[in-house]
Parts: sequence; C-alpha cells; structure tokens
Amino acid sequence: MNPLMIGPGEAEDFGNGLVRRVSTASTDGAWCAFEVTLGPGQGVPLHVHARDDEMHYVLEGEIELQCGERVFTAEAGAMASLPRGIPHAIRNRSAAPARFLNLFFPGGFDDFVVELNRLRLADAADEAKRNEIRAKYGIRFLHPQSP
Repeated sequence: MNPLMIGPGEAEDFGNGLVRRVSTASTDGAWCAFEVTLGPGQGVPLHVHARDDEMHYVLEGEIELQCGERVFTAEAGAMASLPRGIPHAIRNRSAAPARFLNLFFPGGFDDFVVELNRLRLADAADEAKRNEIRAKYGIRFLHPQSP
C-alpha cells in the first residue's frame, strides 16, 4: 500500500450525511472510511456484517451504539470497535446532529454503498432488491425494514 493523504475537498459525498473519505481501491482493499453525519433520531437499525469489522470515532455530538447486548453512548472523542458477526445498531438519540468517522476492515463497504446508490429510483424503494445487494456484501438486517 502506498502513502495516502486526503485533503478536505477530496472526499466523495453520497448524500444523506454519508461522505467517503477513503476508498477501498486507494488502500489495495485493506480498509475504507466514511465521515457520517446523523441528524436527531437518525440511525441504522440492528444488522450484522459477515465480512466487515467496524470502527467508530465520534467527532461531534453523541451517538448510541448497540453491539450484541451492550449499549454504549459515545460522545465526541469516544471510539468503538464493532466486530463482524455481532449484530449492531447506531442511533443519534440527541437533539443535535452527530458526526463520526466510520472505518471498515477489510475494505469493500464503500463498493456496497456505490452499488446501492446506482439503483434506479423504483428499485431503490424495493426492499428485496436492497436485500439482494446487502447479501452480496455479507450484510443482513435483523428486523424488517420500511421502504
């Protein structure tokens, strides 16, 4: 892997508070990273990754992380490791936006995000199509999702 230095304007904004800071391709598949902003009440429900370990470093605000049976309130400066195979969820339960760095080891999660974003509008509303893509990347939601 070569040295990697990314300036503030060199990220890829996927919308909805998701900015890719480091691509899998730029790390020879070793890892990828996102800067995530969650508004009050936003989050990702209980799910599990078969392939990815996750790291979260809170930059601003506060998020609630559930990993297995453990629930952790992480404020600015907190870091959490969520190993693959253990169900986890993320939620901003505060009244202010929260911003955190989300790293995935090995890389590949950003390819999943790219593929989801390429769905046509009608397909993006189809939970079965989204689940097909999730399965391709070893991601499974544990409760039914609303479209």
